[in-house]
Amino acid sequence: MSKPWARRSKLALGLVVTVIFIWLFARELDAGALTDALLSISPISVGVAMACIAAGYGVRTIRWWWMLRVLDPALPVGACVQPFLASIAVNNVLPLRAGDVLRVAGFRRQLRCPAMRVMGTLIIERALDVVVLAGVLFLTLTGLPDDSPIRRFAWIGKWAIGTGLVVLAVSILLQPVLRLFARLLSRKSILNAQPWAKAALRHGANLAAALDLVRSPRLLFCLGALSVIGWACEGAAFVVVAHALQTELHPSGPWLALSAGSLATAIPSSPGYIGTFDYFVAQGLGAYGAQTDIAAAFALAVHALLWVPWTAVGILCLVSLAPARRKSTAIENDKP
Repeated sequence: MSKPWARRSKLALGLVVTVIFIWLFARELDAGALTDALLSISPISVGVAMACIAAGYGVRTIRWWWMLRVLDPALPVGACVQPFLASIAVNNVLPLRAGDVLRVAGFRRQLRCPAMRVMGTLIIERALDVVVLAGVLFLTLTGLPDDSPIRRFAWIGKWAIGTGLVVLAVSILLQPVLRLFARLLSRKSILNAQPWAKAALRHGANLAAALDLVRSPRLLFCLGALSVIGWACEGAAFVVVAHALQTELHPSGPWLALSAGSLATAIPSSPGYIGTFDYFVAQGLGAYGAQTDIAAAFALAVHALLWVPWTAVGILCLVSLAPARRKSTAIENDKP
């Protein structure tokens, strides 16, 4: 009974947070000016922005594949594309990061990888993303005038950078601890005879193998570089949309919007990060002088470009993968 209650509580909290941020986002908007601003975005700008977002997702898919191929050198990059896009779509339409759960547990057959290894790569991926986005946030916030009220939130960037680095450091230090734990459980003892101990040993070994990736300075540097390139591509889409709205802003404005909006997706809210993403993106652009309606149009346009086409593509990927998943499940169930 406690688990359904906990899920309902989280859903209710997310809905309340969404309503609050939608109200904060829309309370001072002029519907006519907002509509005019959105209609001023040319189809060419939309196409270029979508190409930038596609490039960003492509680089981040390669980053994920690069981690998995260290564990399985024969894994083709194509095996990672559909699971990656499907997880994004599920995150966009279902609450509680359901897409991350799907990526960890739903594509083991396609990825030829145990769930805990996939989870390890996801932990590394998230830590790298936080470090890159928090670095952008900190740099763009400190570029604001000294009297800007938003500049005082620069500490958030420092805190987020520290959090990401701590996660990476723990990943490095956790691997020897997990190996020690595995040695203790593998010895002949009462614990070794317990089913839960055997399962813990197996899952711990798989997680340790994935977290061991960040112990290689060369690989960690390559993964960090891919993270920077991936978010730079997505940030370029923000820049394109800002120029399409004919905003004469400081160049840091779209980048502050990118980092603030992306980090805000960690706040519990409704599926698709409605409200939270839009509010912080608009605040990011507005911090560098954009008018309220322009900043709101910018946020809605970017959100639509990130949500509509990629949710559709991801759902198509999920549907195309469903027969293979059912077949693999049936094969496993038929095994003696």
